[in-house]
Amino acid sequence: MRPKYNDDFPALGEGYARDGLSDEQIAAKLGIGVSTYYKYQQQHLEFREALGRGKAPVDTQVENALLKRALGYEIAERQVDTDGDGRVTKQRVVHKEVVPDVAAEKFWLANRRPEVWREQRHVEATIVDRPDEEVAEKLLAGMGYEERQALLRELLGGTD
Repeated sequence: MRPKYNDDFPALGEGYARDGLSDEQIAAKLGIGVSTYYKYQQQHLEFREALGRGKAPVDTQVENALLKRALGYEIAERQVDTDGDGRVTKQRVVHKEVVPDVAAEKFWLANRRPEVWREQRHVEATIVDRPDEEVAEKLLAGMGYEERQALLRELLGGTD
């Protein structure tokens, strides 16, 4: 017999959500079906709110990682040279640029400005008979690095 809703569900659900589990995984951990999981969210405000509290920090981390990948970033890498005996002969820090990812840019734009990017991709894809993603990739690829960064900054309201 499957467990019925109990007072532990909000705390358990919040913890599972904070760990990054999907709705399906949370339902399984609670020992209930996915349809029951969604029904409990509708019936129990405290459960729905707890899940939201648990998901919020993880969602923010993912959003920040996606934005960072879309804009590109720089990393500092420590490099060590050794001689034939394994002794350190030289140490240095090398700064490397991780270029913006067109797929991340497409995803960000399509979700932040769907009225501009999704429709435009669809119309052009219909005209040239290509899949939507190829068209968006071509549009973004035609923009220079600075143009893509400026566009993404504009979408974020002028923040860096």
